[in-house]
Amino acid sequence: MTQKRSRRFTVKDVQFVHKNYAEMTAAEIASARKLSLFQINKIVSDLRKSGIDLPRKTPKRVNPVKAYIESISSTEKTKVKSKAKKRGRKPSA
Repeated sequence: MTQKRSRRFTVKDVQFVHKNYAEMTAAEIASARKLSLFQINKIVSDLRKSGIDLPRKTPKRVNPVKAYIESISSTEKTKVKSKAKKRGRKPSA
């Protein structure tokens, strides 16, 4: 099986990727400019190596244990506040 080769990217392609990377996906840029995803990723990688700040597309994965602990602690805080209100306690000054 032979795969069609993409054309070489130009300065205008690099400029397009730099301007639109935050708003478009890599696949959308590749189809708009008739480039491959590999070429888009290569351009982005080279721009980042050169010091140009481009946003990361894949956010860091949240640790599920920490997320669960945070959800528990936030619900316990609301339970403690609601119990104090139900018992009719006066807030200590």
